[in-house]
Amino acid sequence: MINFQPIEPKDREIFERFYPFKTIQNSESSFANLCAYSFIYNGQWAIIDNCLVTRIHFEKNSHICYHYPLGNGDKDKIIEKLINYSKQNNEKMSVICETKDRKPCFEHNFNIKEERDFFDYLYLREDLESLKGKKLQPKRNHINKFNAKYKWDYIEINAKNYHPCLSLLNTWQEKAIEKNPELLAEYEKEKKVIEYLFTNFDALDLKAGAIKVEEKIIAFTIGSKINNETFDIHIEKADRDFEGAFAIINQEFAKRLDSSYKYINREEDLGIEGLRKAKLSYYPIKLIEKYIATLK
Repeated sequence: MINFQPIEPKDREIFERFYPFKTIQNSESSFANLCAYSFIYNGQWAIIDNCLVTRIHFEKNSHICYHYPLGNGDKDKIIEKLINYSKQNNEKMSVICETKDRKPCFEHNFNIKEERDFFDYLYLREDLESLKGKKLQPKRNHINKFNAKYKWDYIEINAKNYHPCLSLLNTWQEKAIEKNPELLAEYEKEKKVIEYLFTNFDALDLKAGAIKVEEKIIAFTIGSKINNETFDIHIEKADRDFEGAFAIINQEFAKRLDSSYKYINREEDLGIEGLRKAKLSYYPIKLIEKYIATLK
């Protein structure tokens, strides 16, 4: 019998055992994301045939979406077991997969739909750190203007000093809600996620940094490990009244990230035009394609 359990911060050690097998780089597979969004998606995990299998609920106890198994077991056999498990429990079953995961068991048994709005943007860490080249000249211009106008400091954020970041978040959200009141519910969810990340900072093994101008936090970012080579930026906020604030926190955080991380995943754009334009402006080396394979 398969025994799925809720994903909680205390399970981090179990997840870390599977990092040597983890080549996927999508943000949904991040341990911190699975924990932080559990109030929406009820993240769960189980060990099946020496593989870690995680899943979320698109509809609670009705439509279950699995992530591709991690480990050295037979993945096709595990997918078959999950198919049988879903049928026995009368659950609608889907799997989030990348192009390389579209194996015959998906082609034959699943309807596969591309989800462009959820493609992740993947960058080389050294590109975000150096901002070299003609294409990234506009980013360097923003940073030069910021440096010329402000005297600033970069500070490491941790479990004890994060509270000023929440003050910036409140200010940012107030302005965002004035501009897009229809997104109030989404902003409230995001705030709950950010508060969860900060209050579980050490347990989730998070890293964060902030830019301070005249003792005021004007930008911050927070992220965590996806696999041994890829770091995930969960949240990035900045006061738009400070031109170049987003560019400076992006670069300064990348500079201080451990060099063992070759890649930085800046997550999806959710189909938001401005966000898509901003992410593309950093010229990702790859868009991590996402497909939802739903059992026929």
